[in-house]
Amino acid sequence: MQDEQDRLTRRVLWSLPSGLYLIGTCAQDRVNLMTANWVSQVATTPRILAASLEVASVTLGLARAGGGFSVSILAKEDRAVIRRFVKPSTGLDADGEGGSTMAGEEVRLGTAGRPHLARAVGVLEVDLVAETAFDSHVVLFGEVADALELRPGTPVLEMGDTRMNYGG
Repeated sequence: MQDEQDRLTRRVLWSLPSGLYLIGTCAQDRVNLMTANWVSQVATTPRILAASLEVASVTLGLARAGGGFSVSILAKEDRAVIRRFVKPSTGLDADGEGGSTMAGEEVRLGTAGRPHLARAVGVLEVDLVAETAFDSHVVLFGEVADALELRPGTPVLEMGDTRMNYGG
């Protein structure tokens, strides 16, 4: 009975709409991009985002050390991109044309030096203001410091557009 309830609970939780994003972090000479789906705006004044990251993740350590993170909002057509960043991708490679890449994707650095996907639909630069720890994850709260709209009107990627699920 408990196993059935657990499976049911997971299925219902997986039905909650959520996006898929790339979280960008940097500290000292390290940069990182990682796929995340637990990102949401949680306040309007000030504009606060929450992002949930695994306790032992590279991304969490860099977000703390660097004082924040970026969020690349992805296009629905870019669903294959998220798999390249399921495990943290660290370090920038020169693309030979004056730009940089990570995991074969063109990236740019935001105003605080945090990486974001060059072809993102939009980008949010977020300065860390608080965090709450749980057993498996830490929820970071950050104030939106900058926003870029790179591809207005482009449909955005959601978890339901993939065969992936996480959590539950």
